[in-house]
Amino acid sequence: MPGGSVNITCVAVGSPMPYVKWMLNSEDLTPEDEMPVGRNVLELNGVRESANYTCVAMSSLGIIEAVAQVTVKSLPRAPGTPIVTETTATSVTITWDSGNPDPVSYYIIQYRAKSPDSKYETVDGITTTRYSIGGLYPNTEYEIRVSAFNTIGQGPPSNKVEARTGEQAPASPPRNIQAQIISQNTVIVRWEEPEEPNGQIKGYRVYYTMDPSKPMSSWQIHNVQDSVITTIQSLVASETYTIRVLAFTSVGDGPFSDPVHVKVLPGVPGQPGKLRVGRVRDTSVELIWDPPFSKEPIKSYELIYKAAKHGTQEKKTFEPRSSYVVEGLRANTEYSFSLAAISSKGIGAFTNEMTQRTAQASMSVQRFCTVPL
Repeated sequence: MPGGSVNITCVAVGSPMPYVKWMLNSEDLTPEDEMPVGRNVLELNGVRESANYTCVAMSSLGIIEAVAQVTVKSLPRAPGTPIVTETTATSVTITWDSGNPDPVSYYIIQYRAKSPDSKYETVDGITTTRYSIGGLYPNTEYEIRVSAFNTIGQGPPSNKVEARTGEQAPASPPRNIQAQIISQNTVIVRWEEPEEPNGQIKGYRVYYTMDPSKPMSSWQIHNVQDSVITTIQSLVASETYTIRVLAFTSVGDGPFSDPVHVKVLPGVPGQPGKLRVGRVRDTSVELIWDPPFSKEPIKSYELIYKAAKHGTQEKKTFEPRSSYVVEGLRANTEYSFSLAAISSKGIGAFTNEMTQRTAQASMSVQRFCTVPL
């Protein structure tokens, strides 16, 4: 390491015994009046540069010389700033200049998404000056830097380079789809952007049909740009429509949202939102939902359910609320549930079927004791 200390020893033997001195280039390092016989130890302190030191042995028989090389090793220098040569949606390829005249053991790459809370990921053991960093998130800005490692340790990092990965089709569907009737044949549809857009959303496609059993290719399509709200007109009155929405980027279409249903009849409630399960017991299941949009007061709810395999459909009607406990179920049995709201104008669209298995029946243990007569 620079600034370190080292002792180098020179031993010469002969008859008569020679005097021994050290030289650095043409400079005598041993004073002539202090020149020892046979052995000379040169103490070097604060050494910062490599150099060749010459040991000179002299007697009446002549002069001989030997060279001792002192090499100063230090941490490697910072490599040159990385250059981005290629990007994909999930990888960035970089090259860099070593920045070191001496060989290094390997290089270390550190990278992170460009955000205040992100931490550096590290890839080490790289023996070339070109590398592709994989497993990255699409459409994300990254900071990348490189450092070198030698026998002394890891040197300082290079300057950072910034690179953005490419786009992909969205990895998730639009969220919170809502459909509401605004006239005899018009529905307004709202949604939120996907959680994983993977790029700049260019638009949305709203698919709708009266027969959801048909393949998606035969559904009607309504394209939307620069908005998360749209209206669909010229619908058939009193019919129930199924609606699904997808987002797309410049690369392609993302996945479809779950279907929502809407009945084209003014005044009937919309579809209850986010039907989900609360507490589950062996003979009961609690259902929870968000109240639907409705211009008319909701008078009641209608719940249909059945055992998933060979069950008879049951129907329950109850007053307005946001949760309901279905009782009288069989233990360890899977049931399907679907819910609709009712106003004075009629019944709205049912939710998608949701399935839930009841809990195992609890075991009871009876104890008997015998009383001697």
